[in-house]
Amino acid sequence: MPADHLQILHWNIHSWRDMDGARNVDAVFDLIHDVDPAVVSLVEVDESWKGSPALGWLANRLGYSWIFAPTFEYGRDTPAGGFGNALLTKLPILVVRQRQLLWPIRLYDGTEPSECRSVVLAKLGVPSAPLWVGSTHLPREDADARTAALNRLTGIIGDLDSHWLICGDFNTPASTWLDSNNQVAAFPQPAQPTYPTVQPSEPIDYCIASPRLPIEARVLTVAGSDHYPILLSCTVPA
Repeated sequence: MPADHLQILHWNIHSWRDMDGARNVDAVFDLIHDVDPAVVSLVEVDESWKGSPALGWLANRLGYSWIFAPTFEYGRDTPAGGFGNALLTKLPILVVRQRQLLWPIRLYDGTEPSECRSVVLAKLGVPSAPLWVGSTHLPREDADARTAALNRLTGIIGDLDSHWLICGDFNTPASTWLDSNNQVAAFPQPAQPTYPTVQPSEPIDYCIASPRLPIEARVLTVAGSDHYPILLSCTVPA
């Protein structure tokens, strides 16, 4: 069976807001429509439980199945919405998992230290061979918490039973935690800055992948968020 070539788009969508605080759902829609990837990874997805979810509207209009298991819910007396990572795909979904990377002991109070962190994973039915695709978002301010989450993530990916790649806003360059002896590769190569869009200087949005999974990646300099998206071209071997 020949290898399959997939395009995968990843974007931190800044809680559906652009740099000026305006709603950016149309900008996200336009990019996905123009690129037409097989899989989309979105982080900082903020969905109200009242009314129609923006993610569902987007997926239905563009012809994608969608996965959103909130990393945490928020609200004063009852849950008013959820926040976390999402995947959209046109491929068959074989398995879905969400694994916690950090779980603070106090309820979410609007601060980063109280935020849970997770990775959402979907095993997709690529014709040549199944592929795990994940989406995650790690802490920015607390380096120790981020390291703990990365250690937890490394253990989780070691248990996956086929090729995998995980997209994310890692909030630290890959060079700070991966080295030449590590079996995990990061893309784009070389690293490219993605944040902030006003003057990009930090290469913190990227994907990590299993060994021998051929990937090409580039940053897309499009407006619509405080992060630039990345576009991956992945060859899944038989």
